[in-house]
Amino acid sequence: MWLQMSPSPANKHFFYMEMAKLLGAGFDIRKAAAVMGGTPLPKGQKLLLRDLNEGLDAGETIADAFSRDSRAVGVLERGMIAAGERGGKLAPAFQHLADYFGMVAAVRRELIMGMIYPMIILHLGVFIGTIPLSLMGPPRSIGEIASDFAQSLLILYASIAIVLLLGKLVLAKAPVNALLDRSINRIPWIGKARGNMAMARFCKVYHACLLAGVSMVETVRVSAHAASSGMIRRAGDRLAAIVKEGNPLGPGFMKESAFPSVFSRSYAVGEEAGTLDTDMANWSAKFQEDATSSAKLASTMVPKVLYFLILAYVAVKIIGFFSGYYTELDQIGD
Repeated sequence: MWLQMSPSPANKHFFYMEMAKLLGAGFDIRKAAAVMGGTPLPKGQKLLLRDLNEGLDAGETIADAFSRDSRAVGVLERGMIAAGERGGKLAPAFQHLADYFGMVAAVRRELIMGMIYPMIILHLGVFIGTIPLSLMGPPRSIGEIASDFAQSLLILYASIAIVLLLGKLVLAKAPVNALLDRSINRIPWIGKARGNMAMARFCKVYHACLLAGVSMVETVRVSAHAASSGMIRRAGDRLAAIVKEGNPLGPGFMKESAFPSVFSRSYAVGEEAGTLDTDMANWSAKFQEDATSSAKLASTMVPKVLYFLILAYVAVKIIGFFSGYYTELDQIGD
């Protein structure tokens, strides 16, 4: 399915943007899918549209048909589309998704660009730690030096692969593990960006559910799950229990540390004033803006930290070599 084609946020951004454009122009979902299917889309997106048509033919809802492959369409997308379908506002729902994935794509591009220079320095450090320093030491063959360099690169790539794999596993557990989620959010720069993105997802789906007239119990649960945050997910379960008991949510929000205090106070006031729909729209925009800013800061600072760590590694290699070199000279002198 779409996952097998390695979908990127940029691909999803353009796909949802075009769908929003067609739906906003008055096309129904089938006609919009037919128009999109007639364009040169990636194979994964064509399969997604095929699933949509097959699901609709089988009598499924748009959200169910669209998310037949749960690996390709995430909880955020399913929740947003389901709310838009129930409220008759599919075009805004797809536009919300386009805006979100556009933000993620932009941040990812900046992070990748920011990592280019540190990676060059890292390879330069491996080069300095093997070839030039080896030439300055005891005589060795070119094959031995090349072998050392190749082994150093292999260790480097293996280490990077292990770190990326562990990071992926940790991030996969965080949406359902509150303790792990909280720990990640304490990482400088990265944690703030991740927290803002989780709140942006929460507010987007919450706003869509309010417009669709979804029950408050379902609204809280769907939004909390769409946030992809273990802390918010657990808080959402407690808030849903409060709604079931017939109590207002404002006081419950203010007791939950998973939500920023200023947001919780605003929610409590909006609940009393009856302005939750406009308030959640405003908070959705604010958290997306904050997420963009904090993610850009993280994409700037993280490569800088890696850059200085790499310089430190290079310095240690050079100091280590000359320390051993001068030790040998002293021994020869003795």
